[in-house]
Amino acid sequence: MKFKKISPIVYPILIFLVFLLSFIGYSIYYSKGFHFWGVLYSVINFFLLNESSEAQQWADNPENPLALGLILAAKFIAAILVGLSLFSIFVDHAREFYLVYRIRFFQKRHIVIFSLDSLGYRISKELLENGYLVVVVETNRESPFVEEIINAGGIVINLNPFESKTLDKIGLAKSRACILANDKDEINIEIAANISSHKFVLNKDEDFQEPMKLFIHIKDQHNKRVLKDYSDIDNMADNYDLHVINLEQMAAQKIYDEYPPHLYYNEGDQNLENTIAVVGLDKTAQAFLLENVILSHYHDHKPLKIFLVDKFANTFFEEFKYLHPFYEEFVELIPIELLNANFHANFCNSEKHIQELSNIKVAYFFGASDSEVINRANALRQFLYNHTLSISQIPLIVSLPQESEIFDFMNNSTLQKDQIKNLLLEGLSLNFVKRKSDTFTGKGIIEEGELIDIISRVINYYYAVCYELQSLINNNLNLDVSTEIIDELSGYIISYPETHFNFTELEFESDFLNFASEKTGVSVFDLRQFATIRKCWNVLNNRKKESNRYAARHIQVKMYVLNEIGCIPPNRENIVKFYPKLAKLEHYRWSSEKLVFSYQFGPFPKNKKEKNIVKEVMKIHDQLIPYESLTQAEKDKDLNLFLLLPLVQILKKSTNK
Repeated sequence: MKFKKISPIVYPILIFLVFLLSFIGYSIYYSKGFHFWGVLYSVINFFLLNESSEAQQWADNPENPLALGLILAAKFIAAILVGLSLFSIFVDHAREFYLVYRIRFFQKRHIVIFSLDSLGYRISKELLENGYLVVVVETNRESPFVEEIINAGGIVINLNPFESKTLDKIGLAKSRACILANDKDEINIEIAANISSHKFVLNKDEDFQEPMKLFIHIKDQHNKRVLKDYSDIDNMADNYDLHVINLEQMAAQKIYDEYPPHLYYNEGDQNLENTIAVVGLDKTAQAFLLENVILSHYHDHKPLKIFLVDKFANTFFEEFKYLHPFYEEFVELIPIELLNANFHANFCNSEKHIQELSNIKVAYFFGASDSEVINRANALRQFLYNHTLSISQIPLIVSLPQESEIFDFMNNSTLQKDQIKNLLLEGLSLNFVKRKSDTFTGKGIIEEGELIDIISRVINYYYAVCYELQSLINNNLNLDVSTEIIDELSGYIISYPETHFNFTELEFESDFLNFASEKTGVSVFDLRQFATIRKCWNVLNNRKKESNRYAARHIQVKMYVLNEIGCIPPNRENIVKFYPKLAKLEHYRWSSEKLVFSYQFGPFPKNKKEKNIVKEVMKIHDQLIPYESLTQAEKDKDLNLFLLLPLVQILKKSTNK
């Protein structure tokens, strides 16, 4: 059901005609006796479907047919204008009523998007193309994208995004996800606050049990950090799963996950130094450096050497060092200032830098426009060729911001689509990542992070079983469970892949709950009230969820390390055998992650409530110490994450099928 709206330009034209015809008509009739304010009063009465008594008397006894015709025409147009206004109001209300009815009774598992700004439009369009149900809340009735989204099958409704009743009308409780995509951070934050305080009840159908995913688009890095740190410190509700999304960070994570530095290292040769280059230093490059600080940790514990290549490399380096003074514990940054745009062998006139840069294993490129980044990559390829005499020996990862879209124009304008892309990839080892269309997409936001979340939830669940299940059972059922039983339960999880070779998250959970029920005497039904994988995940705050996601994303690095040290196959027996070589690895990664999240070392108070404030609000942690200073119990936590690898790898393969 579609209602064609009357063009807004019609109303001022009709109003102008009413006044024009009225004033001409009255001026002809009254001639010398014309009175401006009296005529204005009469014309205003036309719009009220009324008129002055003088005007009525004159109309009943006309002396000038032309004047009468003009006045009658003005009256008729005024009546049409009033009718159109009333009809438009009726259509708006009827349309809103119809859309709300349609959403409430026929929409389920849909995606709600607030705003059709550039980001919201692109995400809405891409989701609709992939078959999703999309409901858009757009306050601007004249947005140029409204008709296109409606024609694509979406629902666009004009409601106040800051009112609680809007959330009921758009069926938020039954939605799969909600994306706050306004270009202004403050608007997204205000809508998020409205959602978080809204008292809605989730649909409890059997096929709809997970909480709604709430994505908040935040541009400003300071806003992003504050939201992640404090928006849900004590998250005890399962109405929504909060995600703070940022273009630079999402692009940096995608680049790291698809093209991690270790893919290009010299396998088995411990004598060659592994170095990379980051060329072009912007916000995405800064986010990519932080990804390396958190994830680029290996068995030799040598800091990864990263060359920062840019015209203003020293300025960027000093700013990065100011913001993240701890970085040198985990990576080595070497700024190289370009004296020209063509890598013409004069990087601050340092022969050492020239030689070192020619020995890098991979280079990552960032910049403000597609053409700038492509030209810079070609210039470095020329430089590398002159030093290695190979046109494709060193891979170049090119991050396209898509501000100019020149790459798509070149690639799609050829007789054979993707011809240029394939030539650059196969001939010059140039790999392209489009920051917007490859990263900041609806499908990418909704689906591609789900595999990491599954692994993250299982990792968190293992630690919840080890360190929280005992108190959860006691608090919920007033039953005491021995430490020995908890050890059996944690051991069951570690040994699960030894007897199960293909399973999903839910299958693993079902088997575990049955085993836990046998050991504790608690029914599976009761355990499901507080001890499922999702229950344990949903109560985590944003920072804890993100921490588990980093642990999940680091698994590919851990698997690379196991292969490098000869821990093959990566089963429990081999992991325990090789663990002395792995011992510090996870603690290094965990420590770097906490420091990036602005944690500092400090002792915990004995009071449980005060400890929670110190740890979660003040971000103080007592384990930000060298690995050697940890207790044995704390060291065992790091070992357990390695022991989980077989389970996680099977789960990953089963999910990807």
